Amino acid sequence: MKTLFQGTVSCFSIKALVAATVLASGSAYASDEVTGTPIGTPKIAAVGTQLSDKPDSSRYVDETVASELKTRVQQIQAVAAEPKTREQVAAQKQKTSKLQRSRQQSYGVYHDFSFYDAFARLFEDRDYDGFHRSFSVTFDADVYSNYPDESVPVYAELYLSRNGGDWVRYFTTETFYIRGANELDDYEVVTTLADGYGTDHYDVLIDLYEVGYSDVVATISSDDTDDLYALPLESANYDREQDVVIEVDGGGSLGAGALALLALGACLRGRRQAARLNR
Repeated sequence: MKTLFQGTVSCFSIKALVAATVLASGSAYASDEVTGTPIGTPKIAAVGTQLSDKPDSSRYVDETVASELKTRVQQIQAVAAEPKTREQVAAQKQKTSKLQRSRQQSYGVYHDFSFYDAFARLFEDRDYDGFHRSFSVTFDADVYSNYPDESVPVYAELYLSRNGGDWVRYFTTETFYIRGANELDDYEVVTTLADGYGTDHYDVLIDLYEVGYSDVVATISSDDTDDLYALPLESANYDREQDVVIEVDGGGSLGAGALALLALGACLRGRRQAARLNR
């Protein structure tokens, strides 16, 4: 029974790619370190898809799944996000939407919405510092209606909160349909943060809307499930591979074997650092 939430690197080259911790300046994505209020124009590449099966909910995916997710999002060009807070989004919808659910119910139509679950998965951390440029959010929304097997059009607004700050929208889904408590209609949003998101931990919130109405019909967030809590993220401008160049002055006697060992040592140190951060 458902429980509901209501409402390559080459280690042997002279140039060895190693893990590097890149720290954000604190000004990226936020004008205030406490509130996390956005400044400037963050850029993301994101794509939403309704799934026909339920994916594994493990936060860290294997190489096969990571490759599939990257292929999907790499087809999308990064665009400027519209960094509105949750309050700003709600106010805008109240002004532009013609209908509210109270009027819908007066016509004898009854829809009750809920989230069954939601979770995030992480992939693509190029500098191996434990903070990822790419992630996915998957959620399962249900609807209960006085018309059996009715398919109801909905859409979702997705938000990030940097280290407990404001909820700031990063993606709006297209319209999709849900029916009853179907377990095979999950919706997944795959995202790469291209610019403007500093290295930090981010929570996720999802607001569900019925198409044509301004009211939020269901919400799920990090307050409801740890699977949306404290995602280690950073945008691509902070997630950069760094080359370590080993140079040998003329007259030195360091051979190719010694150079390879130095490069290998640098690579292993980077991997140990990444392993500690991911524990």
